[in-house]
Amino acid sequence: MLTAIVALFQAVPAAPIIDGTRLFVGDSCYATSASATGVPPAGEVLRRVARTGRDRLTITIVSRFNGGPLLSSTLEVALADLRPIETRERTDGRTDLSVRYGGGTARGKIYQEDGKVVISTRRFDRPAWDDESVEFVLTTLPFAEGAHFDIPVFHFDRGPAVSRVDVLGSRRVDIDGVGRDAWVVAAHTRSDMVITFLIGKADRRLLEIDAGDVRSYLGGDCSELTP
Repeated sequence: MLTAIVALFQAVPAAPIIDGTRLFVGDSCYATSASATGVPPAGEVLRRVARTGRDRLTITIVSRFNGGPLLSSTLEVALADLRPIETRERTDGRTDLSVRYGGGTARGKIYQEDGKVVISTRRFDRPAWDDESVEFVLTTLPFAEGAHFDIPVFHFDRGPAVSRVDVLGSRRVDIDGVGRDAWVVAAHTRSDMVITFLIGKADRRLLEIDAGDVRSYLGGDCSELTP
């Protein structure tokens, strides 16, 4: 029995140390395109991080692809470690899902098209970060060549999972004619997709996301993306 208990604890990776003060604060606009050469951007993504109190940050992600609906996610997180407090997902301004975190539970409201609101509570057995915030959380990790991290995540619809993060190395990149040193980081999603991130060493700003078929890079015009 003792051996089984020890094995169980060894199988659960320790949560990484997250320092929310490392997170880049401000607006960043990204153009998104298919990876094939010569294909024009399919849309833009606005990522905004704002200080909203002594101990909180608000993360906003707004996107539109190929003339489709305006998608937005708003995440209120703790400044210290980016743990989730409340999240809200919208389509064309209409709330689809809101989740309030606290005490090892996530209390969610699902807003259906017929006007009904379904309320339910989910529990998770250990502290976790909201699945939608992983691309922000990983930028604050204590990077080093060859480092590996396991980030426990939770999504109200999809449940708990672990996002595995590996630091592959460093690269010098050109952003609007300015050379910048960047960390090259690979994240493995719950569906085993591998997404590569370029993260600025100086300010921890997210510079590029390569998901294989789709690439997002700092630039573009987000003037029409209103949170």
